[in-house]
Amino acid sequence: MARSCNFDRQEKLIAAMELFWQKGYADTSVADLVEHLKINRFSLYNSFGDKLSLYREALGYYFDNHAMPNLSPLLAEEAGLDEIVTYLEAFIVKQSTQPFGCFLQNAVLEKYLSDEVVQGICARLFDELHQTFERVLGAAQQRGELVASAQSAQLASFLVMQMQGIRVLGKARQQPRIAQAREVLLSYLHSLKSNTPVI
Repeated sequence: MARSCNFDRQEKLIAAMELFWQKGYADTSVADLVEHLKINRFSLYNSFGDKLSLYREALGYYFDNHAMPNLSPLLAEEAGLDEIVTYLEAFIVKQSTQPFGCFLQNAVLEKYLSDEVVQGICARLFDELHQTFERVLGAAQQRGELVASAQSAQLASFLVMQMQGIRVLGKARQQPRIAQAREVLLSYLHSLKSNTPVI
């Protein structure tokens, strides 16, 4: 029978998430986790299982509490092209404040091919991004905010791809290139605005 822990489990999970985010899975040892979480090995295994189980749970926590809440402005029924532009501008600014990049994208590069659970979590992010963009773009098109020639599904895939590229540039500290990419991306989105909104 497992003993109950005498610490805040979520607090330790967040600490583990931050450590994995900073160092990656391979470079984070159990000893590192014990030191960073300030709990002993028995408590670590008793509360979270092995290192891989903790990594998976930390990645899931990041998805639920960091990645998904960022999408909330696009979930409003009235969200349209302007809200996508605002979302992307905030996303681009954020890349200069995340020195370790995106935890989920780091996981794609390190563990995606070797772990089905990691694959599932990362695929959910890309699916959520694509579906949200496609829905908002489709609604904007129906309202006449987006040119009729735009293909919402293809455009959604394009935006997801742009975000991943910008994340990589952010982690590589390529701010001038990010600034250039921002100008091109926003100019392109502006060119898709329709001048004949549906009344």
